Amino acid sequence: MLKYLATLLVLFTLPILTTAQQPAAVKGNVYDTAAKRGLAYATISIVHAKDSTLVTFTRADSTGKFSFKSLEKGSYLLSASYVGYIPVWKNIEVKTGQELDMGQIIMTDLLHGGDVTVTARRAPVTINNDTVEFNTENFKTQPNAVVEDLLKRLPGVTVDNDGTIRVNGQKVNRVLVNGKDFFTGDPKIATKNLDADAVDKVQVFDKKSDRAEFSGIDDGNSEKAINLKLKKDRNKSTFGRVAAGAGGDDGRYDAQTNVNRFNGDQQLSLLGMGNNTNRQGFTLNDIMNFTGDLARGMRNGGGVNISIGGGPSDNGLPVTGLGQNQQGVATTYAGGVNYNDTWNKTANVNTSGMFSDSDLLTDRVTNRQNLLPGNNFDYRSNSSSARKVQQQRWNGAIDHKFDTMISLKITPQVSAQQNNTNTYSSYTSTNTNGQKINDGFSDSKTRSEALNLSANVLYRQRLKKKGRTLSGNFSVNYNDSKQTGDLYTRNTFYAARVALRDSITNQKNSRNAITRNFGAMVTYTEPIGRKSLLEITSFYNTNSGQSDRKTFDFDGISGKYDRYNTILSNDFTSSYNYGGGTLNFRSNMNKLVLTVGSSFQAATLRSTNNTNGNVIEQRFSDILPSMNIQYRMTSTKTLSFNLSTSTNQPSTAQLQPVADVSDPLNTYTGNPNLKRSYVQSINLNFFSTNIYTQRNLFAFISATKTDNAIVNSDVIQPNGARVSMPVNADGQYFIFGNISTGFPLKKLKSRIDIGIGTNYQRNIAFLNGKRNDISNTGIGPSLNYSFNKDGLMDITASARLNISKATYSLQPMLNTNFLQQTYNFEMNNYLPLGLVMNNSFNYLVNTGRADGFNTRVPYWNASLAKGFMKNKRGEVKLTVYDMLNKNIGINRTANQNYIEDTRYNVLQRYFLVSFTYRLNKAATTGGARVITRTF
Repeated sequence: MLKYLATLLVLFTLPILTTAQQPAAVKGNVYDTAAKRGLAYATISIVHAKDSTLVTFTRADSTGKFSFKSLEKGSYLLSASYVGYIPVWKNIEVKTGQELDMGQIIMTDLLHGGDVTVTARRAPVTINNDTVEFNTENFKTQPNAVVEDLLKRLPGVTVDNDGTIRVNGQKVNRVLVNGKDFFTGDPKIATKNLDADAVDKVQVFDKKSDRAEFSGIDDGNSEKAINLKLKKDRNKSTFGRVAAGAGGDDGRYDAQTNVNRFNGDQQLSLLGMGNNTNRQGFTLNDIMNFTGDLARGMRNGGGVNISIGGGPSDNGLPVTGLGQNQQGVATTYAGGVNYNDTWNKTANVNTSGMFSDSDLLTDRVTNRQNLLPGNNFDYRSNSSSARKVQQQRWNGAIDHKFDTMISLKITPQVSAQQNNTNTYSSYTSTNTNGQKINDGFSDSKTRSEALNLSANVLYRQRLKKKGRTLSGNFSVNYNDSKQTGDLYTRNTFYAARVALRDSITNQKNSRNAITRNFGAMVTYTEPIGRKSLLEITSFYNTNSGQSDRKTFDFDGISGKYDRYNTILSNDFTSSYNYGGGTLNFRSNMNKLVLTVGSSFQAATLRSTNNTNGNVIEQRFSDILPSMNIQYRMTSTKTLSFNLSTSTNQPSTAQLQPVADVSDPLNTYTGNPNLKRSYVQSINLNFFSTNIYTQRNLFAFISATKTDNAIVNSDVIQPNGARVSMPVNADGQYFIFGNISTGFPLKKLKSRIDIGIGTNYQRNIAFLNGKRNDISNTGIGPSLNYSFNKDGLMDITASARLNISKATYSLQPMLNTNFLQQTYNFEMNNYLPLGLVMNNSFNYLVNTGRADGFNTRVPYWNASLAKGFMKNKRGEVKLTVYDMLNKNIGINRTANQNYIEDTRYNVLQRYFLVSFTYRLNKAATTGGARVITRTF
């Protein structure tokens, strides 16, 4: 292993050593001839003379002066630009160690340009208020690059391994295409599928909240966004790509297509894919929208439970971005269509449909150490599951602006899901002497389907006085879920190594659940002066649901499942209604943005067990204060404080005193005396960023305290059987902090990002009647390095530690410490003859875990690609995944009253030979674009 690391280290340090040399400097002064003074805050850029790729850029000071340092010897073009002025370009030749003074650079505004024709290159970077615009011809990418590859070239823009985009450390939440959402609005769908060659400009800006844009008063809740402006020839064209690959002894394959038809405001896009390489093509957000939870009839408000990547509940779906740690091996087919248009210049229309069909095979080995005073025991299980998930979803949105004062937005959605799951597991529990206390197996089959219909209507009206508005938001939701299942289990309990009895379950079950929801909210804002307003909101929401579960045991005499099990059968109806009002005061005082207010909420929860006639009704009323303060120290430094409060109501299943004994080892019963939880959270943020120096500093601390937290109370029998019931407890809280900074090393063409995060979480549990305070403490330092040598190579390297400690008040002698180390290295080499080589190496080290779970996992992927055909439309690539064949899956959970280590199957070594073809690729233009304007 050391030889692999040594080889990569040499490759890593060689380019750094070879690029270090004595730098040169350039300075000057941008001058406005009409005003006869320096042009304050003009944008100055330097590009390579040979291909116009951007080297660096800055902004002039208040007197028009600028300077560059750390330039290498060479020929460059210097650009000076300012909104409303004619761009100026200068040829410069820089020598090693030279300080070049450009003197005055004369700029002329458009009004004084006269009736002349001016031929000029576009400026590489244009800054207009809070918008920074990058012209893509100044950023070189490979012929088959996607938008994600282009963004990595932009100054201050980074892309994480999972595709998350950050601008100077700030996460980008929205990526628009020609100002419109692309598919679901998920940034990764656009950045991972659209060709970089199709983009003309990349605009980075702070998008105000919809509420601020509507009221006209900034509430400080902006988000970082990117708009991709396509080239003119792509606004009326069909373009995209088709790719397919196959290889390996296991018959691995991966195919995908992306076709886009743009015609002005009209956009039509198609996506399709099929593979057995764990590339899913949908994100957690997609799954949240697709999933219909069968238990919604048993919960207030219809919550959704998802275990990412497959957890102990076996409800997980493979999610894009989990990389080598993806649990199981999946075969997936998915596709989607998206349509955008503007009708009569007053209505923006969006509709999209997506489907997926995924088969997931998962094997797990679990080792759980149960921490029970006087009754410690270990639980070990082996399980295999096969799950088939089919999902379909359609979204629509029409935003109609009747005039400048009134708008109406309607967003319907239809989603459906069909699941088929088969799971077999065997398990054994032993005490501290190694004596068996129980063993058994479980074989279950579940078939389910769900249909979800929803619609949201938003009406907004500006009244005559600025800041005076009226808006109404109305929503409806209907969910219909059905499930059938077969369960066969056999459990044997032991005392002094002697089998006492067997517990056998052989049954069929079904459950039908329907939930309905309606919500309404009306908001009125009244301006107070020019920079403040009062916001008054009234809201009401009603939820109703029904869940009918039937269970039949096998009758050995009749040979049929016709023995009605009254204990495991039940029929519930529930309703949860709440209403109230909110009063907020918002003010924008230049540097200070303040929002302070409070909500009053009254709620009623009613649950009826139609099987036994048991009725539970609870009423709650709460005052929920909130506050948000944002202080803009400068245009690049912001300090913000946020206080929020909320309540969590107990669900119907948690309240009903009905025992679920379907698993004799784990019995659950509700608690009718539960109270709602009251949650208080505070957050403090500091952010400093400078797009010119590409430096950023981010600090964050958050604390959450929960009163009347709903926790588990477990009673463990000597034979290892567990009986659980939810109870209320005080003293649950969570504290999290993080500080990070990033800066360039311009002499080395590199960038470094350093950060450290820490957290402390205190949970409460009860074990055999005794309170157990469970504390989890973690600290995680990280270091990221990136290097770019134009046209030769890109390097990224990172190191991250996760140090964790778990403590238990009942049994401090079982406190544990464990450490996870993660090292990543990736290098792209751009070789002669159009060859591109990629090496990606990840090294994961786990220590402090149970025997057999302390692992060292080297994961190495490598590829070699060659572009050919006209304009490099075609590409053939050979890729080897997990070259060392060492990939394994490990996970640890320290929670409740146990510590659990899990080993699961992952995708191991295989290779693919793939071919990619780009559709209708426009001819590449060399050098900077020439624009002709007449004034």
